[in-house]
Amino acid sequence: MTGLVFAAPAAGIYLFSALRQWLAVTGRKPAAKQWVLTATAIAACLHAAGLSQSLLMDSGLNLQLFQMGSLISLVVTILIIFSSWRKPVENLLIALLPMAAITVLLASLVDRQVPTPAVATSLVMHIILSILAFSMFVIASGQAILLTAQNKLLRDHKTRGLIQALPSLQTMDSLLFEMIWVGMILLSVAFVIGLPDIQDLMAQQLIHKVVFAAIGWLTFATLLIGRYQFGWRGVTASRWTIIGTGFLILSYFGSKFVLEFILNAGAA
Repeated sequence: MTGLVFAAPAAGIYLFSALRQWLAVTGRKPAAKQWVLTATAIAACLHAAGLSQSLLMDSGLNLQLFQMGSLISLVVTILIIFSSWRKPVENLLIALLPMAAITVLLASLVDRQVPTPAVATSLVMHIILSILAFSMFVIASGQAILLTAQNKLLRDHKTRGLIQALPSLQTMDSLLFEMIWVGMILLSVAFVIGLPDIQDLMAQQLIHKVVFAAIGWLTFATLLIGRYQFGWRGVTASRWTIIGTGFLILSYFGSKFVLEFILNAGAA
């Protein structure tokens, strides 16, 4: 729990930044994009410092469920911070920062130290690219939720509050597919790099992870085909994005939860 010294203030600043952005979106406070991003960046630095206490070990990386969840939320936060300087995606912080606050605290409080043995460079690259791809799809899902809400509000002829804080539907839709394309490229390269390391799906306990990841990839591939062949956009694209991300969540976190908590608990 040594990382809690950094994790606790990081979580507090995350929640405060999310609240401040929410107040700006709902019109209760004036917009303060620079301030919110700066505060979030400070929290991300504290997050990284706290996570390093349980992630980095002398005998290797501790890639357990909560450590990986915290790492992914950190990567998501950093990606949004950098993206927000040139694209209107800072409103995603409202939903994603509370998740970052929860995961950074869990990684510090539930410190299951099971180091990963030394692995090949190709596998390290596979892990890094997978984390980046997953992070991008999480951001895309947040964008999809905002896009769905924007569609509904416009249909109901509500033009105040959230609607005023969001770009046009066309811009929101373009941003969504930019994120999906980046995520697909990263995930595809991760698959190619990681494929040679698969020897026996059952023995390596990879069957569920590979199946759900493949379904997730196919879901996004179908969405991209539908986009350029049939013009899918808006709510339809948002639903496919959320479903595809759901399969990727099952691929990694579902498998790790079963292996680390259910099967281990049963063995004990």
